Amino acid sequence: MNFIRNSLFSPPVDGSLDGLCSSTLHETLLQPILEHMEAGLTVYGLDGNVLFFNKAAKHFGMSEPINLHEQTYGSSAFYHPDGITPVAFGELPSVRVLRGEIVNGQELWTQPSGKAVSILVANGKLLTQASGEPVGALIVTHDITERKWAEQRLEVSEQRYKSLFEHNPDIVCWLDLAGKFLNLNPAFEVVTGYSLNDLRNQSFQPLLDREGVKRVLSMSRHTQKGVSDNYDLTVLHKNGTRIELNATVVPIVVNETNVGYFVIAKDITKRKETERMIHYLAYHDTLTGLPNRSLFQSKLEDSLLHASHQAQPLAILFLDLDRFKYINDTLGHSTGDRLLTQVAERLRDSVGPHDTVCRLGGDEFTIILPGMAHDDAMDFAEKLMQKLISPIFLGNQSFVVTTSMGISLFPQDGTDAESLIKNADTAMYQAKEHGRNNYQFFCPELNIALAKKMMLESGLRTALDNNEFQLHYQPQYDHEKIVGLEGLIIPIGQWVLEKACQQCVEWQQRGLPPVRLAVNLSMRQLQDKHLVTMVQQTLQKTGLAAAYLELEITESIAMHRLDTVIPRLQTLQDMGIHISIDDFGTGYSSLSCLQSLPINSLKIDQSFMRNMSTNTSNASIVSAIAAMAHSLSLSLVAEGVETEAQLEFLRSLGCSTFQGYFFSKPISATECEWLLANLAAK
Repeated sequence: MNFIRNSLFSPPVDGSLDGLCSSTLHETLLQPILEHMEAGLTVYGLDGNVLFFNKAAKHFGMSEPINLHEQTYGSSAFYHPDGITPVAFGELPSVRVLRGEIVNGQELWTQPSGKAVSILVANGKLLTQASGEPVGALIVTHDITERKWAEQRLEVSEQRYKSLFEHNPDIVCWLDLAGKFLNLNPAFEVVTGYSLNDLRNQSFQPLLDREGVKRVLSMSRHTQKGVSDNYDLTVLHKNGTRIELNATVVPIVVNETNVGYFVIAKDITKRKETERMIHYLAYHDTLTGLPNRSLFQSKLEDSLLHASHQAQPLAILFLDLDRFKYINDTLGHSTGDRLLTQVAERLRDSVGPHDTVCRLGGDEFTIILPGMAHDDAMDFAEKLMQKLISPIFLGNQSFVVTTSMGISLFPQDGTDAESLIKNADTAMYQAKEHGRNNYQFFCPELNIALAKKMMLESGLRTALDNNEFQLHYQPQYDHEKIVGLEGLIIPIGQWVLEKACQQCVEWQQRGLPPVRLAVNLSMRQLQDKHLVTMVQQTLQKTGLAAAYLELEITESIAMHRLDTVIPRLQTLQDMGIHISIDDFGTGYSSLSCLQSLPINSLKIDQSFMRNMSTNTSNASIVSAIAAMAHSLSLSLVAEGVETEAQLEFLRSLGCSTFQGYFFSKPISATECEWLLANLAAK
């Protein structure tokens, strides 16, 4: 541009414009050069007419004259760099120069008809004679469209990079090949506490622990080969806390040479904490913090594998708290949960570092005891029972918790987890059958007994579904008259009650002597809040009058949960149902408890009938029971009467109702019907 201004378009030495402004210009040697220049060249006279323009000037729309008087110019439209605001007449480069201004780098936007937008930069100055008198204006324009777009793209790219670097919520840092920090973004300081001033030209290694440094150096071999890598790592915050990051390392390659690294890292501390919490909850009991069933299974399998390889013994202890359901039902689940937490703490304190205590659920716990054979496991169980039986204090209440424990041993009781767990569970139920608060080792005979029990239960369920049961009745006699019948199959509950009531009504409808039918209630039935409703519905369904139904409960059942038993029995008695205590004398009831119970009769347990003639203690107990019944105005029924001597002794005590083999064994409904008919005929 300076060359053009100072050489090509400098006025001649004599100050004239001849050769430049006359027609002889086309004949000059400069014409070919000027015509094919990329820059647009336009020469204006003082009146605004165009004296010269080349092809580029015409293309740029700079070849048309201007009218200084009317302030108009040709058809070309020029705009300011915003691309919207038109350039006013007085702002045109030619007008400004003719006005005496020097135009230097004025940017113009133009869009010739049917063409893309062009961006021009114009420079201009007056052409003068040697005397300094102006003779015209020279305007030189260059097309800078490509350069402007390139600058804009670069600016956008730089802005994007700046936005990515400075405004990224994730860590972005730049390291050299030695792993020293060259730059880092604000998020780095937010996450780690370190600023650029803290780390400039410092190595990354002090931010990691020893294992972290080894891991990063090992993985960085990929990046050194120009390959990106991604991994999790732990960084030490400036305050010493640990931060979990997921980092992507990208090599910076210039001319096929790795010159450094970009590291983009996301803070995943909270995510890792959540993952650890989820994993913990998946394998631990939320109430006690002990390993749960899933982790127990995994740890047992690992322990068995180790024991097998090392030829070492191993014991499995299966625990169940005795009568825990009673505590839950009476005092509430919150108290039960607090009690379980205390028990879990005692179990945890009782084991060694290599043992594992687990809560399977409810009040069931297991303990894995690696290296323990029979004698060691027995010693452990005894000490554990002593520790557990100590009172547990919850607020102003104290609890004594007993447990039933089952123990299975590896390898004699099983070589796999499933067998050992099943056998320890079987031994635990055996401990409960032995009266609770004890431990039992597994023996093969237990599985045989369990199999028989399961077969019996399965058979009972099938028989109930197929209506295959038959009720048998044992007559109760007053002298030679049948006054009652007792249904013997008590575990089937509602079916027995309904079937017995239905049978009693059928006999009455056939004209047989009416008798009262006694049906036994189990503890579960008596504790069922729907018992009264069930009995009412059964009587309504069968049509049996309440006076012909007797419900029997054992002494031990009657003494359990008196607060719920008494109202329930009172309602039944108010309906007209006869209530009796069965197997009396085998429980632990007191006279005051008997007085509070709404009952009609006592049944002397048949165990006192045996050897009564030779066993004075039995005779004394029967006499005392009879005296108690009379004092409470209760009727008395003797069970298990088998001899004439027993009958006479009982009659001497005022007992008038009897049942036993002396009179009749339990008989079927058909036999009972025949017996009733036969007695009626007599």
